Amino acid sequence: MDWKSAKIILASTATAVVASQVAKKVFRYFFNSEKCAQEDVHEDVCTDVIKNREINDVILFSDDMVRHAMRPVPNNDMAMCESRELNCYKLIKYIKSSRETLDVCMYLITSSQIAEAIIRLGQKHVLVRILVDSDMANTSSSQIKKLKEYSFIQVQTNKNPNLMHHKFCIVDGPRAIKRKIILKTHAENLNVHAPFKGFSDKKLKSKPVKGFVMSGSLNWSTHAMISNHDSVIVTSQPNIVGKFEKEFESLWVEDEPIYAQMMQHRMCSEICVKYSVLQCNNITDIT
Repeated sequence: MDWKSAKIILASTATAVVASQVAKKVFRYFFNSEKCAQEDVHEDVCTDVIKNREINDVILFSDDMVRHAMRPVPNNDMAMCESRELNCYKLIKYIKSSRETLDVCMYLITSSQIAEAIIRLGQKHVLVRILVDSDMANTSSSQIKKLKEYSFIQVQTNKNPNLMHHKFCIVDGPRAIKRKIILKTHAENLNVHAPFKGFSDKKLKSKPVKGFVMSGSLNWSTHAMISNHDSVIVTSQPNIVGKFEKEFESLWVEDEPIYAQMMQHRMCSEICVKYSVLQCNNITDIT
């Protein structure tokens, strides 16, 4: 082979390599542009929904992309994501939207990404309570041990012998916010600021925050979000949020003495009022 033929072969090879690289970059450009456009649309929808806190949403974790790749309905009451990646992002975005409190009642938590999001919330002075099943809390992949390392995150395991199979969390529940205000006020009265250092009076006295609840079949595990068929309903309907708060409080063992005393005093007051009403009714019946 002479030098001229060799130069032709080298030039042809270089041209082919350059052409393939250009084609690859063009493909990536258009593919990523379409993907980014989809993400931007869902980002806008998700951000607007969370900001307004008027939420009736469904997050589906499924391999059937055609079945659940649904567009928002005309009245924008419900929006659905199109892929597992976007669903994971949306789920964590909902969790990270907590402004005052986060109450978690979850059978299993193994997702390190969700655990990190919860830790960041605690560092921002969001009052976090986590209730998990006692058996699942001690599994090798559980994130509970890591979460317990942070004093600003309260963690309890289910004290009931029955299986704690709930999978829900409450973001900025009204009862939880009232509890936070009571504990903060009591700490200030005692001049004990350490646990609540950095809590802003302005923040707590600002426009009321509307809470919402997320509940479904999904455990907070990476395996579930990647492989399982699961669903999560997200709603800010007050009556539904209230029922979930009541259930959480029935399972949570209150370990803050001042709040426990206040609740006990309130129960006694209510009993006394009911007893007084009954006594008055009896006297009325007699007369």
